[in-house]
Order: sequence, then structure tokens, then C-alpha cells
Amino acid sequence: MMNRRYLALLLFAFGLPAGDRAVAQSIPGGRAAPGLPDPGNPANFAVVVYNANDPLAEPLAKFYAEKRGIPPGRMVALKCPLTEEISREQYDREIAEPLRRAFDDHKWWDRSKDQPGRNPTSTVTLNRIRYLVLMRGIPLKIQQLTTPYPGDEAPRQPAAIQAANGAAVDSELAALGVFTRTISGFVPNPYFRGYSRILETSFPAMMLVGRLDGPSDAIVRRMIEDSLAAEQTGLWGRCYIDARGLGPDSGALYEGEAWLEKAAKECDLPVVIDRRPELFETGFPMREVALYFGWYGAGVAGPFTRPDFRFEPGAVAVHIHSFSASSIRDPDQGWAGPLLAKGAAATCGNVYEPYLHLTVHLDIFLDRLQAGFTLGESAYMALPGLSWMATVVGDPLYRPFKVAQELAMTADLGMIDPEVDFKSVLPGAGEMRAFATIMHQRRSKPPNVTEAELIKYGRKYRSGRIYEGLGLFQFANGDAHAAARTFATARELYPNPEDALRVTLHEARALAKSGRGPQAIALLAATVTKHAASPAAESLRALQREIDPAPTTGTPTPAK
Repeated sequence: MMNRRYLALLLFAFGLPAGDRAVAQSIPGGRAAPGLPDPGNPANFAVVVYNANDPLAEPLAKFYAEKRGIPPGRMVALKCPLTEEISREQYDREIAEPLRRAFDDHKWWDRSKDQPGRNPTSTVTLNRIRYLVLMRGIPLKIQQLTTPYPGDEAPRQPAAIQAANGAAVDSELAALGVFTRTISGFVPNPYFRGYSRILETSFPAMMLVGRLDGPSDAIVRRMIEDSLAAEQTGLWGRCYIDARGLGPDSGALYEGEAWLEKAAKECDLPVVIDRRPELFETGFPMREVALYFGWYGAGVAGPFTRPDFRFEPGAVAVHIHSFSASSIRDPDQGWAGPLLAKGAAATCGNVYEPYLHLTVHLDIFLDRLQAGFTLGESAYMALPGLSWMATVVGDPLYRPFKVAQELAMTADLGMIDPEVDFKSVLPGAGEMRAFATIMHQRRSKPPNVTEAELIKYGRKYRSGRIYEGLGLFQFANGDAHAAARTFATARELYPNPEDALRVTLHEARALAKSGRGPQAIALLAATVTKHAASPAAESLRALQREIDPAPTTGTPTPAK
């Protein structure tokens, strides 16, 4: 029986999903009306919003709109404060109300006939816009209101949640069409855990909101260009996951750990996962980073603080913390701004305390990205609530795994031609295309068949990348003996010493796991002696202490 993931891939690969074909009958711009825009292109359902008080905002908005093919008639200029934080009154008067007027005036949505005009209690029955793209300069967050707000009613939610009325501007705008005066607590997200494109849904009051924001105008322009390029060539590299090693006995915190473990299991890219309480060391040889998911450090740390660190173009990076996006324009505060400053094209974060279960569920987020959904679709399918604390930073139309998903679909249909489909103009991408495609097919094949395929292409390309990925796959499946041998092969094949040092860490861990602790210690000691000046020596010594704690003095400080 065809599962829903396979069906989604079929629909994405061969054009408009079935649900969109029905929607096209009623949405202007559908394929059902020749000559009108294609509903398969999300840019046809996007509005760009910028701050007219920011002199850099309009040129940036035009740059993005031209790149995405969004006409000038779907750009809205608001006059609002230049600060990241605003009051509820400023949000209502300078953002929400003028934006609703723009939707009315341009007939972007239809209101119910029984409550005509601009009655704030009217209902949106049809929405021709499904994406709002906020440009740098639009305020980020709405401060907590301590005085009564007319019409506000506390929802039936936990006391700490129903008492909160501060919110991310983005999350409030996602529910712009709800027309509620309730600002306390959150609005349940009807799109949460969905598996359909936003055009297929029957949630006309909801829109997917993403912001193209960052520490500088130049960074935002780079994010736009990198996203567009990655859609054409693919997002290739490794996935790095910084878990904490929490077990089911850790209470509510285990939910976040479970997201990361599931993401590690489901990712088609090579996955390097750290399960220690500490974050990755500063000197950890974290290279070719296409995806990063982690938690729960208060501020940017580890390899991301190194001057030489850069993400792969188009990378998606998310670190869960209560205030990870309290600022996006500061390259040194929290996580969102620093990750973007280091080259990421997209992230998700929280402007205030969201509580863990109401932040982005990273396992769902990754699953939807890999299935070919847009950044906006993937993020909102992974968020339980609207009118809350989350911000999605990056082009919401961006499909980072568009190429990988198309390759996977071709492979599922038995039409893959390795000599053609695994070639790439990008260094190393051919190897990663082969690896990701084989790993996608692991869902329908025994592990030994997947291993044999990876070995075949590892030999073909003489690829340290593929052998490292194979070793990580073997280790995750409990075969530490085989993983140690595979990592040794990868170490010999890698020309870059930092890659070889990272694989040495994998190899030593596999040796220790398979009962060969002394061999692991000897390998690490010899490598530290040879590479004492490398930043990675810090990680090598940390693993030595972990495997053989006898010489250790003091106690490592866990991440807060």
C-alpha cells in the first residue's frame, strides 16, 4: 500500500498535488484558468511587506520580489517603528490594521457576506494570499501588555500560557484573518502535523509568515541568493545534531530530545550526533554543514564562534532555546542572528518564552523539508500554535530539498541513471547526491542492501564522505565493529585533515563501543600528539577523558 510520504513525493515530482487541482477551481491564478498564474508556484500567492521608514527596506524588498517573480502590485509598505520590539498598540495601529486594509483594498481575501465591510469580527472565507514575506525593518516582537485589552479573554490553557500576551509579530500575522481580540495565550494551529501544501488546506484565515531578516542588509541579500541557488543545485552536506543524552526519566524535557533522535534517524544526509550534556566544542571539526539542529544553550557557542566557520550555502540551522531569536539583528546575541551571520539561509527561533512543547518540533520540520515542502510549510506544520512566540527566518518559499526530493522520486520509480543523476558542478555534491538517494531508499530495503550500495559508490568515488556516512549509518544500527573499520577507510580517503580528525573521533567512539577501549585511547593519543596545534585537539582530548575518565579532574559543566 502506498504510504503518504511516497504519495506526496509522486505529487510533488509530477506537478500540482491533487488537492491543489481542486483548489485551482476557486483560487484566481489556478491552472483551471488558462493564462493566469500557476498555483504550483508559491510566489503567485505571496505578498512582500516592508517598512517604509527604513531606507534600506524598499530596495531589499524589490530585490527579493524580482528574484522570486513577485509583481510590484503585491508589495505593501507600512510605516512602523524601526525597533525590534513594539507595543501592542503599535502593532494594531501600524501593522495589523493597515495590512488588513491592504487585503481588503486589493481584494486579496473575501469576507463573509453577512458581515460586510471592515467589521473586525468578520470572517475570511477565501484567501488568495498564503505567504507573507516580511523584510528586514519590520518589527520582530510585541511586548507583554500589563493593562486590560478590550475584548481579551483568557483561553483555557495552562496558567503561565494564558497569562502571556507578548508575541512574535510573525506569529500574530499568521492569524491575521482570524480577527480575534483575544491576545492572551495561543491560537491552536490547524496546520500542525499536516502533510499537504498550504493551497490544499481549508484554512483561509491562516497565512505562512517568514521574515527575511538578519544582522545586516548584505546578509539578507546573501540568504535570498543562497536559497535560490540551493533550489537549483541542491542542498548537500552533513547534518549535525547537538542532543543532550536525556532519557525518558528526564520528564518534560525528554520531548525535545525525542525530536532530535527522530530527526537523526530520518535524515537522508550523513548525521553527526553528539549526545553529551555539553555542546559541541569550539574546535570540533564541523565542516560542510547543510543542517544543524541543537539545544539548549543560552547563547551561540561551539564551532559557530570560530572566525573560519561557515555553513554551506542554503543551510538550515535551528537551536532550540526560549529566547533564541530575542534579536535577529545582533550577530552575537542568542542563536538566530549568529547562525545567519555564519552563513545559514534559514532558521527558526523564539522571541520570548514559548515553553518546549510550543516551539518548532524539529522532527516534523525536517520530515516536511525532506518531502519537498517549502520552508514556510515545513515550519508551520511543525508549530502547534499561532499568535505565540515563534519566528521563521528565511525565504518562506524556499524548498531546500527540491533537488534531493526529485532525485529520490526518480530512484523510487527505478529511473535513476547514476552517470547522469549523481553528477554535479559543486565539489563533493555528486558523492552526497549518491549518498542521500541511497539513504532515501533505505526505508524500503534491508540494511545490508543499503550498506552494499554505499560501499559500491564509496569505492567508485573513492569518497571519504560516503564512507563516513556509511560508518555513521552502521554505528546508528548498532554495528560498532563494522563502523570502526568503515571510519578507518574514510580517514585514509579524506584529503582534508579536519575531515580526517572528525572521522578519527567517530572511529575511536566505535572502537570503545565495541569493547576495544585501549585501542581507542591509543588512536586518540597518537592523533593528539600529531595534531596538537589543531583546534580539533580539544575534542580529541574530551573524548579521551570520556572513554578513560580516570585522569580527569573536575566535573564538566552541562549546558543550561
